[in-house]
Amino acid sequence: MDDQEVSTNKIPRLIGEENFIRWKVLFEVAVNYNNPELWNSIKDGQYIPSLAAKNSATIESKMNKRDDKALLMLKLGLSWEILTSVNHHKTSKEMYDAVIDMFEGNTELRDIKKDRLKQQLDRFKFKEGERLKSVLQRFMTIVNEIRTTDLQISDFELNKKLLSSLSGEWYIASKFIKEKVDFPNFK
Repeated sequence: MDDQEVSTNKIPRLIGEENFIRWKVLFEVAVNYNNPELWNSIKDGQYIPSLAAKNSATIESKMNKRDDKALLMLKLGLSWEILTSVNHHKTSKEMYDAVIDMFEGNTELRDIKKDRLKQQLDRFKFKEGERLKSVLQRFMTIVNEIRTTDLQISDFELNKKLLSSLSGEWYIASKFIKEKVDFPNFK
């Protein structure tokens, strides 16, 4: 997905696992920006009006048309390989949930991913001879993955981990930063 392809008028395309997280965010933004009701249909499913409501048949027809349009937008955002795997779903919510499960897994797999990310963060440390830029890139890769989950780690904890992971040559700088920003109880 080139940056030029991403706009509120174009639907981002999911090609595979390598662009899933980006697609998930940009797809929601594009659909929600253009028609929040379509996004609601994808995310929450079709609204079923009360039978007692006046013109419930008219309302249900509008809801079905909205979901049909949301389903078409979703199909346009998927590569052929992915679409053929989920095309049997009849509502936009079912299809979207199937795509999410395909790339994020079920609840158990998501928990395993969170545990793996937590372990990566816990074991994160400076590698001998590594440049600061490389350390920061590796650290931000882990942080960005954590932020795609519901794993809650405070910015304070992340900053603390990064500063304590730096090499000895950064000791004075990290100590100054800790004191300057008043890291409470930091040792």
